[in-house]
Amino acid sequence: MTRAALYFRQSLDVQEGIDRQRERCRALAAAKDWDVVGEYEDNDTSASKARGSGTAWARLVADANDGKFDVVIAVDLDRLLRTVRDLVTLTDTGAKVLTVDGEIDLTTADGEFRATMLAGIARFEARRKGERQKRATLQAAEKGRRTGGRRPFGYEPDGVTLRPDEAAAIESGFREFLSGVPLAAVARGWNRAGHVTGQKRYSEAHRGEPSPWQAYSVRQVFTNPRYMGKRSHLGEIIADAEWPAIVDESTWQAVNAVLRNPARRSSPRRGRYLLSGLAVCGVCGSTVHAGGNARLGVPGYRCSGAAGHFARRSEPVETYVQSVIVGRLSRPDARDLTIDHTKPDSSALRHEAVGIRERLDTLAVDFADGSLTASQLRTATGRLRARLTELEASLADAGRVDVLGPLVNAGDVRAAWDELTIARKRAVIGILATVTLYPPGRGVRNFNPETVGIDWLS
Repeated sequence: MTRAALYFRQSLDVQEGIDRQRERCRALAAAKDWDVVGEYEDNDTSASKARGSGTAWARLVADANDGKFDVVIAVDLDRLLRTVRDLVTLTDTGAKVLTVDGEIDLTTADGEFRATMLAGIARFEARRKGERQKRATLQAAEKGRRTGGRRPFGYEPDGVTLRPDEAAAIESGFREFLSGVPLAAVARGWNRAGHVTGQKRYSEAHRGEPSPWQAYSVRQVFTNPRYMGKRSHLGEIIADAEWPAIVDESTWQAVNAVLRNPARRSSPRRGRYLLSGLAVCGVCGSTVHAGGNARLGVPGYRCSGAAGHFARRSEPVETYVQSVIVGRLSRPDARDLTIDHTKPDSSALRHEAVGIRERLDTLAVDFADGSLTASQLRTATGRLRARLTELEASLADAGRVDVLGPLVNAGDVRAAWDELTIARKRAVIGILATVTLYPPGRGVRNFNPETVGIDWLS
């Protein structure tokens, strides 16, 4: 009895299409009284793209070479192949091909010629269709519209309506990353909240299950302009999107500046101790790591470059550094720390802000002297304070605001500092200062603040 193999393919993940193909192919095999020895199914697979070793097509070719069947049945040639390359591959196996629309015998010159012509026509139609789709996609992108695809995280299947719980997770994730939380920790938080990616797992034990979040997939979210309400095409932002933004543009830009250039990171993102990998050795300039203290069980810091440079207790060093940082954040001008003074357009804005503050002080003096009435003071200060708020918003760097904002706006900076995690404290220190640890001196037991250098960066 003739042994038949059935091949089904569907470009989209639509099982109904596969089922219809199976029904028609099995009916043909039954009419021929052939024995069906195998079925090969490629769902959500385009025939115009390369089909690797993990596809049913590759297994079909391998089994044909092994002589496991005599004929391949498909609904039509387009389901089976779309490129001349695939035709040559199938021809070399010596297998016959039968479609529901008619028989094609690849073992004869005439059959191979007909199949080659059909494959060439199919390839032409696929290319032309692809060109039309590219033009349509570009036009839609220029108008800020969505063109389909997997449901984006944070939005409903239409890609436009926000899904509140996921949108809140994304917004929180952006803030956490700017505050020093690593991508992997953001991913763990999303997983704990029950959020999953739109991708499927392929391992045998979890095949078909939604993939959990990992650092690389969180990075894909953070680098996608859709989340600041922009439409991109081929990696270029070209229009405002029709869907609402989840984060503001300055926050998105701040996160991507860090992701694009690791050298801009305000501090190492990992570390169990306050200064490990963050402070530097005053002898050689190498980073400082935890450990190395002579007393067993007493936390300490040591130079990572050479063990002999120093090894000292961490507790008095951390206490001193934290008190100095809190003191700086408690000063009246602490709000200026949220400004990125390296911005090229910030100089004029800073000068205007200084002038407004001086004018507010003058108005207060005039009111105290009786030169201004209360009504005049309210009118004048209201206008100036509104402008000052605009200037501060323009000057503020999103990354600095997220890291330093909760502290400079706190009524009790020390209490707010004590509530921060180690990762957030490290981020604050990395923005504000470079900490340098020097050898305490042989036999010295008392802490000397002069052995800890704090050089302000802002």
